[in-house]
Amino acid sequence: MSAAERIAENLAAIRQRIEQAAARSGRSASEIRLVAVTKYVDASISALVVGAGCRDLGESRPQQLWEKATHEELRSARWHMIGHLQRNKVRRTLPLVELIHSVDSLRLATAINDEAVQLGHPAHVLLEVNCSGDQAKHGLSPQGSILDHLAMAMSHDVEVAIREGATIVRVGSLLFEGLR
Repeated sequence: MSAAERIAENLAAIRQRIEQAAARSGRSASEIRLVAVTKYVDASISALVVGAGCRDLGESRPQQLWEKATHEELRSARWHMIGHLQRNKVRRTLPLVELIHSVDSLRLATAINDEAVQLGHPAHVLLEVNCSGDQAKHGLSPQGSILDHLAMAMSHDVEVAIREGATIVRVGSLLFEGLR
């Protein structure tokens, strides 16, 4: 089986899990956006994901996102910054992304807003909330947070994320199972 066929098969299985979990939760699968986490694969494999029908791709490192976004076969991807973003990397990242999942401080939110004003278009962000209060973790306090979307999950907890109300699920390793 080719890599493209394997990814298409894995993607179909993930979408089926999402549909089943949504149905069990009394929700429609159309309410849930799948973001393929491509941080461990190169641009050519990422392009196979887009070719299989998943245009939302997530990267956790800005430099990897910048590099992959330049590839012709990934021009139709909708990029998501899912990892920690430093303020000094906002200017180069913002024009490339559909959504930043990891706004964890007021200083970062301000830097993103300032750059969005300079670019003349809105920035779409999700706030990272530190529900546990653990000082070693990133994130804003849950008090006063306003979330239109809830993004969560890793490959093996998609069903839990959907049950808990996730509108965006991020999946990586399941998508690339059987490629190596």
